[in-house]
This record gives sequence, structure tokens and C-alpha cells, in this order.
Amino acid sequence: MKNFKKGLIYAGVLAFCIGFGAYIYCNSIKKKIPDKLYIYKQDKAVFSMDIPVVGTVYDSSNNICADNIDFGKQVTIQSGNTGQYYVDYKLFGLLSVARTHMEVVDEKYIYSGGFQVGIYLKCNGVYVVNTETICTYDGQNVVPAKGKINKGDYIIKVNGSQTDTKEQLLQAVSESAGNSMDITVRRDGQEIEEQIIPVKNVAGEYKIGIWVKDDTQGVGTVTYVCEDGTFAALGHGISDNETGKVLDIKDGMIYRTRILSIVPGKNGEPGELLGTIDYREDNIGSIRRNTDKGIYGENAYSLYKEYSPELMKAAGSYEASKGTAYIRFYNNGSFHDYEIDITDLKYGDSKNITFKVTSGELLKLTNGIVQGMSGSPIIQNGKIIGAVTHVFVDDSTCGYGIFIDRMLDKDEKETN
Repeated sequence: MKNFKKGLIYAGVLAFCIGFGAYIYCNSIKKKIPDKLYIYKQDKAVFSMDIPVVGTVYDSSNNICADNIDFGKQVTIQSGNTGQYYVDYKLFGLLSVARTHMEVVDEKYIYSGGFQVGIYLKCNGVYVVNTETICTYDGQNVVPAKGKINKGDYIIKVNGSQTDTKEQLLQAVSESAGNSMDITVRRDGQEIEEQIIPVKNVAGEYKIGIWVKDDTQGVGTVTYVCEDGTFAALGHGISDNETGKVLDIKDGMIYRTRILSIVPGKNGEPGELLGTIDYREDNIGSIRRNTDKGIYGENAYSLYKEYSPELMKAAGSYEASKGTAYIRFYNNGSFHDYEIDITDLKYGDSKNITFKVTSGELLKLTNGIVQGMSGSPIIQNGKIIGAVTHVFVDDSTCGYGIFIDRMLDKDEKETN
């Protein structure tokens, strides 16, 4: 009987391990499948996903256009006229794992970036970086905000009054005289009201035990710009270092920047572009959104006029291939295309392009990819296929990129 019970336990553990392993495996497959794909009309899209799934293509009326497509092999899809389609995937042809929204569109042309700008963002509320312990005047250690305000929250009201700046918050706390305060925060899209009692610290000042900020700034690279003054940059969102969350912004501006020097990257220590941002000059564009695919803005007419960027086709992700490509980077008053080797392509997550810098000139200049180069266009076969997003921490000669159609999708989806 005892052995039988042990057998049941082992069988249960084995079933759990198998089930959990299957769950992990399915998720790993889903990450390789794009949520959305753009294919240009009357074009052949070639994919090499190399995953054990079988796909079925449906049109917008749910009619089957193609069935039993084996994505474990190289797949070619011939598009027709513009329209909406869907691809459903089944793992090993049995288990439904994902769906891709596939849109057939007209060709898209944009002006290539590669030049740096100063970036200033204003948070949409007062952003809570972290909480802290306050040593009170009578020697106690307390955290007034504990369990009520979390890092990553946005304080939007104090005692019913709108609060946009950290100065407004500090003044309200200072004038509280230790009385309870009603503080409204935005957390995961929901407004939550908490009551917090400030305490007097050893210096005789009232505090609620939080670190906050209401803006952020830095240097980044523009990916593309259009004649109408719209632009996109970075290829990733501007996030808080503590939480890793993309900052929710109210608005922002871009300014001219002058790169003074380049600190080359080292293994385990990313390099960076060091420059000055002249906030005394008028801004050269306004930022309307900060997203996980980059920052997007408008009114940057001067960028188009000043840099005379090249008009290029924005390639669909299916047009990217392993092998030689180029990073476009503005340096010493002109554009330079530096050779890279694309070593891997993934269609699911944001790290779509994995590459290694092979240009001796760029390696001598930066030792690979440095902070501030995020957003630099990646060019292959005369088309913009993506933008640089990250550097390998342990190898500055290697980096990641995002497909340009992912950036354009985010731009168009949130504009319409």
C-alpha cells in the first residue's frame, strides 16, 4: 500500500512536470510568432520561423485562403490586394497556440534617420521611484507610504487638487502639519485613493517616505522622419531604471544636441555618447508618445530640412535576412553606414534582430554599440529593415534591433 501511494505521488509529480514543461514550451513557441505582420500588396513574403506549427490563413470573412502551412520549413506567402487576414497556428498541427493579424498594405517610404537629438519628457503625474524609511524626530524608523504607495505609481491628486509636479507634492506635504492627506495615484490604469499621515523627520520637516520625479532627459537617435514633421526614435521606450516600466508621459520635446565625445563600450560596461543639450534654444520637435517600440513625435520640420535624409523603403520583416547589413550613424557632420552581420532573426518579441558589428571603423570609434545609438536605422539591400535597440552587456560588439514595421505599426495604430 505504501509503495502504491509513493507511485501515485511520483506519477502526480511527473504529470505536473510534463504539464509545466509543455506550458513553458508553448510560451517559447508563442514568443516566436508575431502578433501582427505587414505584407506589401502583390509581393512574396518569405518566412523562416523554424517552429513546429501548422498554420491556416483566413480572410476578413473567415474564409480559408490557405491551409496546412508547415512553418517548420521556409514558407512563401504570395499576397494579393490590400486587405485584412489572419493566420492561426497549431503546435504539431494539434494545439492552437497563437494568431497573427496579417495586413496587406501599400509600400511605405520614410526618410532615414541616424542623427542624435536631446530628449526631454514630462511625466503624466508625479512618478514614484521608490519608498524610503524616515527617521522621526523622536528616533523611530517608519515608512508612512508603506503598503499604500508603490514604486511605479503616478501621484495625480493631493487632497483633491491636481498634482503635476514634484514641487507641488513637496509643498503639500510640507504644509500638512502632520495631518492626514488624501493622495490619489494611478496604478495600472486605475485611480486609487489612499490616506497617508506625514511624519516629522530629525530635521523637523514633514515627509511621507517616497522618492519621486516628474521628468527625464537624455540623448537618443532618430530612426526616421517624414516631410510632414513626424518622427520616431530609439526603437524602445524610455523606462524607469528602478522598475523597468515605460514611463507614462504627458508630453515632451526634442532639442539639438552636440556630441562631445564617445566612451567606447567594454565587456560588462556599455559605452555611451556624451553630449550637451541646449535647452536655451527653441525645441525642434514635440514628443506625443513614449511606447515600448520607441518615442513618436511631430513638428520636427527642421530635422528634414537640416539633415536632408534619404528617402527609403520601409521593409517588411519578411524582407530581412541573415548576413550583411548596415547601421546608419551620423558622425562628424555626415551620415556613415557601418557594416554588421545579422546572426539571428525572431518574429515575435522586440529583440527581432541579433547582430554583430563587423565594421573596423565603427569598432575603432565605439567598440560596437554604445548608449545613445538606440534608434539608429538598420539598412539591408537598400531598405530600412529595423533600428538598433540594445547592446549585449557582456559583448559591446553585439546588439539587438527591432523590425521597422513594428515601429511603424505602433506609430500608425496609436495615431488612428
